[in-house]
Amino acid sequence: MSMRASLFTSLAITACILSIPAADARTIHVDADATGANDGTSWEDAYFYLQDALMFAVAGDEIRVAQGIYRPDRSAAEPNGTGDRMATFRLINGVAIKGGYAGFSEPDPNARDIELYETVLRGDLDENDIDVNNPADLLDEPTRAENSYHVVIGSGTDETGVLDGFTITAGNANVFEDVNDSGGGMYNAYGSPTLLNCTFSSNSASNDGLGGGGGMANHYSNPTITNCTFSDNGASCWSGAGGGGMYNVYSNPNLANCTFSGNTAADYCGGAMWNIWSNPMLTNCTFSDNFAGARGGGIHNDYGSFSPTLINCVFIGNSASEGGGIFNYADSSPTLIKCSFTGNSAGDNGGAMANCYGNSPTLTNCIFVGNSAEEHGGGMYNNHSNPALTNCTFVTNSAVNGNTIGCDSYRQEYPSNLQLGNCILWDGEEAIWNNDGSTISISYSDVQGGWGGLGNIDADPLFVDSGRWVDANDPNVIVEPNDPNAVWVNGDYHLKSQGGRWEPNEGGWTTDEATSLCINAGDPMSPIGDEPFPNGGIVNMGAYGGTAEASRSYFGEPPCEIIIAGDINGDCEVNFLDFQLMALHWCEEGD
Repeated sequence: MSMRASLFTSLAITACILSIPAADARTIHVDADATGANDGTSWEDAYFYLQDALMFAVAGDEIRVAQGIYRPDRSAAEPNGTGDRMATFRLINGVAIKGGYAGFSEPDPNARDIELYETVLRGDLDENDIDVNNPADLLDEPTRAENSYHVVIGSGTDETGVLDGFTITAGNANVFEDVNDSGGGMYNAYGSPTLLNCTFSSNSASNDGLGGGGGMANHYSNPTITNCTFSDNGASCWSGAGGGGMYNVYSNPNLANCTFSGNTAADYCGGAMWNIWSNPMLTNCTFSDNFAGARGGGIHNDYGSFSPTLINCVFIGNSASEGGGIFNYADSSPTLIKCSFTGNSAGDNGGAMANCYGNSPTLTNCIFVGNSAEEHGGGMYNNHSNPALTNCTFVTNSAVNGNTIGCDSYRQEYPSNLQLGNCILWDGEEAIWNNDGSTISISYSDVQGGWGGLGNIDADPLFVDSGRWVDANDPNVIVEPNDPNAVWVNGDYHLKSQGGRWEPNEGGWTTDEATSLCINAGDPMSPIGDEPFPNGGIVNMGAYGGTAEASRSYFGEPPCEIIIAGDINGDCEVNFLDFQLMALHWCEEGD
């Protein structure tokens, strides 16, 4: 047989195999209220315990779990539980485990609503947990001493091992022994499971050693996590780890539409997330009110995290000693696109972000507003680092030194190198503090108080509405960020334009009585990206420059009703200026 014939035969056989339905694939039911045969074949005959369903499930099966609480040490053989802290729910390749079903006791047992019919995987084996006010207290709470080390384990799985629609809670990985100080809610080693619509809440990890990840720990793992919440989880460790919500080691998780709120790394770093030699992809994720005792209230990026990527992520109200929102350390160089930092704070340096010791973060179209540091860099602190910022906006940030940016290093011996272009820095005349001779190159930017450099201006950017700190008891009273009653009221940082600007609350376009000088004032060699026409042929300064929400150009009269061929800048005329703009970009490579 020829090689071609052999290949054809192999492909044909493979196609036939793939076309054969999985005859043994089953829907397995789990419901503690079932009254029938307890064999999983229907809601009436459902297994009482999830462990029994997992024991008999094989690839291709789907396990449906009704509302209620399920503990990992319970099964038909051990209905009262074993008390074994090693007991856990293990994911299986090819098996989807779905919670949130109404179950046998409801009129429609197949109805699914993960909020109405909450399905809980709970590590509280003795059923005696009491609530704590601070996630930092979870590890030391006596009633949690017997809880499962890991409520769920996804080690060794691929993306076909699915967990969908559960609340995972009360895991307590509190013993420095092998992996039992990591991943109270879930532990993954060499696994890449899929998690959907899950909540990890009130889990804890690590008493010492290098563990962490109260909600989840990933070691050499790449899970896909979508629409999940990590809330009020805690990690406490003195020896160099943390991650109240998640701890990643040599792992590259992919997270989308996830929320991290109220997580704590009490003694060390990464209130919500710690990454070491890891490069997660985060899209549309929110980090709010997370806390780290040392670094990175939201995220701590450590050694070897060369390229974490964050797109459309929000950091609000996070706090730490350094890097209230994000702390980047030792060659960690994340890429941030269209991210916002609002009301984050640092007890020392870097209210929103701190960069230390040889990293090179890249930020594009990001907004920093209302962040504060008690020492240096209300928006960003740099120590021996090389950040590059394009089309970013800094407004109403504050610090003792450098409301926007603070640069300092050990003995002033390791200066940083900063590159800023098409940015707006509107944090007062003390916006930049350079204590170590760092190189700060700013061009085509609006800097309050002025800054020498090509294309820079010093003009009111005419934001639609600047945010402000107000008294919680009277929003009409403006206060300082350190006021005990201070709360942040966010603003709208689109640029006013008589030609039209985006109104996010209405989801449409409106016009103003004035036009910002930051419109069409960016680097002429920068691409205009998705800026709507008329766009002047030159990118706007600020966070919306180059995006579909960039304010439109105004040439002294209403925009053209008809687009004229050759009118590059949209001023209703075809002239030498249009040719000049075309020539500037003639040699640019297309996408």
